[in-house]
Order: sequence, then C-alpha cells, then structure tokens
Amino acid sequence: MGERLKDIRETTSDAVSIIRELGAPGVQESLGKILETTKAAKEIVDALKEPEFVKNIENIRLTTESMQDASIKIENTIREMKQTGVLEQAREAIRTANNVLDSLSTNKDFGEMNEILKATLSSIRDLVDELKLIAVSSKKTGTLNNAAAIMKESSDMYRNIAGSK
Repeated sequence: MGERLKDIRETTSDAVSIIRELGAPGVQESLGKILETTKAAKEIVDALKEPEFVKNIENIRLTTESMQDASIKIENTIREMKQTGVLEQAREAIRTANNVLDSLSTNKDFGEMNEILKATLSSIRDLVDELKLIAVSSKKTGTLNNAAAIMKESSDMYRNIAGSK
C-alpha cells in the first residue's frame, strides 16, 4: 500500500507541475494560437461543405476533365497530321515561299529580273523581225514555206513568254 501511495503522490505532483507550466504566459499564448488555428480550420471545413462551394469544386473538376479530353484530342489530331505528312508539306511550302520572298526581297533583284525579261523579249522581237526579212528575201528561192513555219513558231514562243510576264 505504501508503494501505491507513493505512485499516487508522484502522479499528483507531475499533474501539478503540468498545470503550473500550462499557466505560464508563453504556453497560454501558444494555446491561444492553437485555438485560433482550430477555429479557422473549422470555418474552412464548414465553408467547403456549403452547396455553392461544392458546386464550384464540381465545376472545376468538370473543367479539368474537359481540358484533359481536349488535350487528348489535340494530341491525336497532331499524330494523324504527322502520319499523313500534312505538317511536312506545310513546312516545305513555307520554306519555298520564304526562298521566293528572299530572292525577291530587294528591289534591285526584282529590277534585274525585269531587265533580263525585257532583254529576252527584245531579242525574240529582233529574231522575229529578222525572220520576216529572210522570208521576204527568200520568196524567190522557194524557202518561204520553211520561213513561215519558223515565224509561226517564233511568234507562238513570243506570245507564251509575253503571256507569262
């Protein structure tokens, strides 16, 4: 029985020490903060249970699912486009267009090309005129039929070049 009284006394003594420590200002301040935090957490949990908030969370979930579905569809579309070669063809078309634009990027290049075309057309006109002179002078020699065919071909060539301008 003496042993038991000793245990009760020690337990009581420990309890008194704990109560004294709980009365200390620093512990009281900490307990106050814990109480405030607990109240705030309870308010948050209560707010999460409100029907409006539950509906908002459900809407966020549905939006997330929709975005995930859209992402999968976009990935499938890109994969199909790669398999059909559409993307590679588009890249090639863009490269070609860039090359054409680069070659015509300066007015100097465009002007040079224009001058070359004018010189080519002038040479063809001179050739046609020369062929006409040959045809007139060759009436006497009988080669007029050959010259007429040459003139027709030259004129057609001139029209094709002039038409493509």
